[in-house]
Amino acid sequence: MLENFEDQSNQSESKNLQRKEEEDLNLKEIRHEIEDARDRLGFQIDEGIKETVVMFNANGLTTSSSCEGHAERGLPIPYVEVSALNEPEERFIGENKAIEKAAKKYNITVDEVEALKIEEAYVEAFKECSQNKETEEYKKWNKENEKLLEKGRVLLEEFYKARKVDPNIKLRIKEGAEYFRIHNGGENYHFIIDKEKQISEAEKKIREERLKQYRKEMEEFTKFLKQRYFENLKERQENKI
Repeated sequence: MLENFEDQSNQSESKNLQRKEEEDLNLKEIRHEIEDARDRLGFQIDEGIKETVVMFNANGLTTSSSCEGHAERGLPIPYVEVSALNEPEERFIGENKAIEKAAKKYNITVDEVEALKIEEAYVEAFKECSQNKETEEYKKWNKENEKLLEKGRVLLEEFYKARKVDPNIKLRIKEGAEYFRIHNGGENYHFIIDKEKQISEAEKKIREERLKQYRKEMEEFTKFLKQRYFENLKERQENKI
């Protein structure tokens, strides 16, 4: 009887949450923006990570890249990358000129330099401009990144306050120069190289099973973010009264 009561309670809570989602205009707008969005690499958002990306943004963690994870290519784990909006064109004073100079020298476009079509061109441009000071616009932007990083840490700490999982499955933060990523996978957090693409069926099944576990943990974090979003929304509404 107790189990039946708990099941009914969980179903009722799920329906209430679904109703709130359907009524929330802000969430509808975020979903609309995410639906056709492309990340900083130019790719559309994977279907399996889309809801997670929505809830990251709903909680103020603006996203720049993401992946649902793939067993035979790229990263075999799911991740979401976070960085502040309105990234300035230049990190260092004179950066654009250095990139244009490298593009002309190697007879490629500026976009191709930034996309590392010829790695030497990018390295050469970076070495030249990185001797200069950072722009004021970049410094302000990076301050916003630091705030986002702190928010991400607080949310993860709260999520794992009473949750115990395998260290490889547990979500963690990886800091980058201008962003951070929330991911899991432990030692499996690395790009699949060419020699790893030709694998046996047995190894493929092992990878797919691991990936299911990694995705499941990300889904649980997504549920937590959704619950947190509506709790904060309720508090804001009550404060207005």
